[in-house]
Amino acid sequence: MKLIPTALLCSGLICATAQAAQPVNQVFILTHQQAQSLVAKAEQIIRSHQIGGVVAVVDPFGQLISFDRLDGATLANSELAPKKAHSAAAFGVPTASFQQKIAAGNIGMLGNPAVVPLPGGEPVKLNGVVVGAIGVSTPDGNVDAEAAKGALSALNAG
Repeated sequence: MKLIPTALLCSGLICATAQAAQPVNQVFILTHQQAQSLVAKAEQIIRSHQIGGVVAVVDPFGQLISFDRLDGATLANSELAPKKAHSAAAFGVPTASFQQKIAAGNIGMLGNPAVVPLPGGEPVKLNGVVVGAIGVSTPDGNVDAEAAKGALSALNAG
């Protein structure tokens, strides 16, 4: 009688060991160090234009990982950068794409409070997975887009 429970226990251990050996889905995260690299690259681009601004990096749930305000930043910059990052993370697309859709007549998007139809928000993807986003806000929307896109190269270089 004691053989059956022992046999069942041993077979259970073998099954558990076999399952543990199977490949596990890898989870990709945006680390604080990577977020800091994004901020540093974006700030380098902003400074090259000799203006102030704000850079925010969020995780895939829109929670801040890093926030930095350069000299000369306005209250609007401080509020918009995290919102742009949150919007890009929520939808997995650049925030400039919303501006284009609205310009094409899709004004219904304006009813969604998570949509920020301004350039400067870019999703951050690692191996095709959205792991966060960067939001940049300066007095110049063209600089916002340039700095946010340019910052992504910091992850590709390292």
